[in-house]
Amino acid sequence: MMSRRDLLIAGLLLIVGSAAVFSYPQSSMDDDQMQADDDFDYGGEEQSVPSPQTKSSNPIASEKINKTLSVTGIRGEDVVLKCDVGSNLHSSDGVVLWYFGDNVISNGKNLVQPNFKLDANYDLTILKASPQVAGSYLCKVLPSGSVVNTKVTIAEHSLDAIAPESSTSAAGSASSFLGCTVLASTVLLLLGMGTH
Repeated sequence: MMSRRDLLIAGLLLIVGSAAVFSYPQSSMDDDQMQADDDFDYGGEEQSVPSPQTKSSNPIASEKINKTLSVTGIRGEDVVLKCDVGSNLHSSDGVVLWYFGDNVISNGKNLVQPNFKLDANYDLTILKASPQVAGSYLCKVLPSGSVVNTKVTIAEHSLDAIAPESSTSAAGSASSFLGCTVLASTVLLLLGMGTH
């Protein structure tokens, strides 16, 4: 039979080990989805062929930008989606298209769908957001091909929308604290039972 001291040491080691495991940063569902995303274009198969070194007369306009963003809005309030692709927006021959899934929302400055507003910088405002407007929005700039893909989620209350980036880690810390508390209580209970 183990002595009370041995049980106490074993319990403490178990608690410390559990705390170390539970405090390890947790990956979020978005991280897992991004890592499993097969839609990323790695370019053509002729990557080993060197490209000709020519200077463009307008190097900024020829840059292709590809961004992915996440925006959380509050139900009943306006939600602004940015189409931030640099100076590609302001070229004279550029056209900005906004999509919600496969549906066109705007073509240039012309809105095709109701319940949206477009400003001078081509930022799209979802008016009085509802759960039905949650999903994937795409801002595409032609002819450069720059893209901003924005995942929109709609929260019921403002507190739901204020979740910090590390909310998963905070939840993991809370669960590890609770787990350690329960574990420590169990060890102390066992130690107390050993004296009877």
